[in-house]
Amino acid sequence: MTDNEEKNISKNNSFANGIVKTTLINSIASNLTELDLSSGKLQNLDENIEFPACLLHLNLSNNKLTEVPSNVLKLDNLKSLDFSFNSIVAFDDIPSFCHSIEKLNLSNNSLNGPPLWVWTEVPTNLIYLNISNNKDLCSTFTDSYLNELSQYKALVKEIDIHNCRLSKYVKLLASFCNTKVITLGHEEYEHRLVNNLSHLPCVGLEECTEVEVLDLTNTQLFHIYPNIDIYTNLKILNLSQNNLDSLPNEFCKLVKLETFIMSYNNLLYLPDNMSELTSLVTLRLDNNKLCMLPENLHEVPNLKILDLYNNNLYDGPSNLNLEEVDLAQNYFDEPDSEDYLLKKEKLRISYLNRENGRKVEVAEQSEHSRSISEEEELCDLATDKMTLDDQKDDRASSPEDWDSDDHWIPHSYKPATPPQSPWLYFVKKKMKEGNFCPMDAHATSIGDLVKYDRIYNPHLVHSLEGNSDNYSTDDDS
Repeated sequence: MTDNEEKNISKNNSFANGIVKTTLINSIASNLTELDLSSGKLQNLDENIEFPACLLHLNLSNNKLTEVPSNVLKLDNLKSLDFSFNSIVAFDDIPSFCHSIEKLNLSNNSLNGPPLWVWTEVPTNLIYLNISNNKDLCSTFTDSYLNELSQYKALVKEIDIHNCRLSKYVKLLASFCNTKVITLGHEEYEHRLVNNLSHLPCVGLEECTEVEVLDLTNTQLFHIYPNIDIYTNLKILNLSQNNLDSLPNEFCKLVKLETFIMSYNNLLYLPDNMSELTSLVTLRLDNNKLCMLPENLHEVPNLKILDLYNNNLYDGPSNLNLEEVDLAQNYFDEPDSEDYLLKKEKLRISYLNRENGRKVEVAEQSEHSRSISEEEELCDLATDKMTLDDQKDDRASSPEDWDSDDHWIPHSYKPATPPQSPWLYFVKKKMKEGNFCPMDAHATSIGDLVKYDRIYNPHLVHSLEGNSDNYSTDDDS
């Protein structure tokens, strides 16, 4: 299609009330293979519209469609269909393009269940399926329905199903036992939609042993089981932004692993047999709690990229032949050689706001030392109170002055640098003179005094006899 034809289509594509005009499609050349109707606020398509028979690629993303148009279902040769960012609720009808479709994107819709025909009809050419960000995808699941779906073995090679609240329904993944690329997580955390897995391998996913690329970012992982080595074909593994603090030794049996991303976890140490990862090229361990590295890390034969930014290491790695490396924000002096700086700059191309240099060590107080500090603080508070009680203001007043209108004007007292507001300063002045003592304006709060009393006299209940505030007037005595 020529540039002029494209401009004419764009010009004619004047959507009226979210409905595509029939003249638009009828004016398109009959040999058109690609059609983009995205971002047009479409609510539906005129059912009388006939798409070109040879149409291969159709983009209807970013519209307001609530169902799949019937004339789209009738397309025979469609290879890619993009329905992302609409409001489609269901896609269970078997389309004419069932066995010709290669890429299907249904992400960011309102699906109340997966497209059933993908399971029941087993499309022979479907390579990529994206049903991510459908918060109600599992809303219609029952145990029997889930068991039925998991019996089907989809031929999809790449599945993206992140942010679908799969927590109780991960058994669905068993139907993707032949899939090579599985995406269950995303770097943008959505706490209401995240797929909570807790451990790996998990039910369903333990049957996907053919997987080569596995993304479990932000899936609330806490533990990696020793049978992680069932993924013998795994090449790329992303476990970033989880709650992992260790890896089993069996992890190092993933001899085909080329890229391992473990950023933003609680990892304390690595397995001692890391040198068995003979295919490993990229190792990202930034923002963890590593305090030591295995001595044989330099024996990983193909390691080229190593990210150790922001850990708790006291010694850096040595004898490593790396192309990219970042050792900043650890407890050792970061190298300053030109070679290292160039390698760090190369690694940081896609990272922003990273700091340089050595991490500042902060001594942690023990529980015992903290409790002693709290006691000393309370002692100081009690001492301060007794000191304040003994002090008298230079300008004294009698109880009769309290009834004077002048004494109710805070600005009549103007200290050079009052630590409180004028009114609070005035009230505290009256307190020190013994004329007024509201409970919430003590120099030392009642709460602190009670806490002090409980610490030093835990088994006794002390009354405040003799120290209680006297609200009586001269007439009451």
